[in-house]
Amino acid sequence: MQPELAKTARVCSYDRAGDGWSEMGPHPRTFKQIVYELHTLLDRAGERPPYVMVGHSYGGWLVRTYRATYPVDVGGLVLVDAGEDDPERLMADGSIGRASMLATGAPIPPVKTSGPLRVADIPSDALAAMQRGIAATAPHANDPRRDQLPNDAKQMRTWALGQIGHIAAGVNPVEVEEIAQLRHERMDNPQVYNDMPLIVITRGRPESDGTAATEAAHRTAHKAIASASRRGQWRIAERSGHHVQIEQPDVVVAAINDVLSAVQNR
Repeated sequence: MQPELAKTARVCSYDRAGDGWSEMGPHPRTFKQIVYELHTLLDRAGERPPYVMVGHSYGGWLVRTYRATYPVDVGGLVLVDAGEDDPERLMADGSIGRASMLATGAPIPPVKTSGPLRVADIPSDALAAMQRGIAATAPHANDPRRDQLPNDAKQMRTWALGQIGHIAAGVNPVEVEEIAQLRHERMDNPQVYNDMPLIVITRGRPESDGTAATEAAHRTAHKAIASASRRGQWRIAERSGHHVQIEQPDVVVAAINDVLSAVQNR
């Protein structure tokens, strides 16, 4: 997908702190911390805005947080089966509820500009829990649909998911609060993105553990996000599950090119 896009545009991708070849960053790993680090990386790499930012799944919350934090820098967004504004979460009693039921309005910790986490800093009981997490998840690094990736990419995933940094990178005790901020941003101003080019892509095939009601709610949530821009579009990848970029990369490429064209012609 990236080589195809690179024929007509400059394409940048990176490993977030703790993942892949990137060292661990400061903790906690809040959306705002990750966005600050990406902004710093782009600036130091000499990449100048405006950017068309593309986020899949969890990455959708990140690129929306980037736009909320640095609005002038973002020319357009492509959200690929991205996180919802009020996703399902496990409640304390074991039932399934919505993230909004867990949000308390707790403050988001300030961004840190130094002090990356070291393995030696992790308490022994937490480290043992992380190692158990690795043992449980690493063998499934290339479960369907990721089994369709090239062999070198599958090898990389197996290695990356076996690192302590990958587990540590997911530690965000205020995730529901940050999702709530994105939700309130849109609810307070239903067209918060004004006329920014925006395309929201939603999976066409249900997840294996999803119900008809879950899938309907997912589509409704995505349509609402698309409506946050007067130029927003909602598209369904009819033959894809959650990993649209693997199953129908042409759909993602077309959306990115459409947003790029719209940004360039504004």
